Amino acid sequence: MKNFWKSVFCEPDGNGSYSRISGAAMVLAVIGWGTYLVIHNHTMPSFGEATGLTSAGYVANKLSGVFKKDPPPAA
Repeated sequence: MKNFWKSVFCEPDGNGSYSRISGAAMVLAVIGWGTYLVIHNHTMPSFGEATGLTSAGYVANKLSGVFKKDPPPAA
């Protein structure tokens, strides 16, 4: 079970993945936020903004790879 969770939150090379860890934290925060709103307002909130919030870290991580410069070719 420990290897499963390590593989969920780590890159294939074994290093921890900030986007995966922060994404999981955001999902838990949104679940808590939604639960709080349901208990206090007795209605389901709109989760459109929450979807963007939870995916923002992943998108930023992938966009950073798009803008990386390739190293010059070896001579």
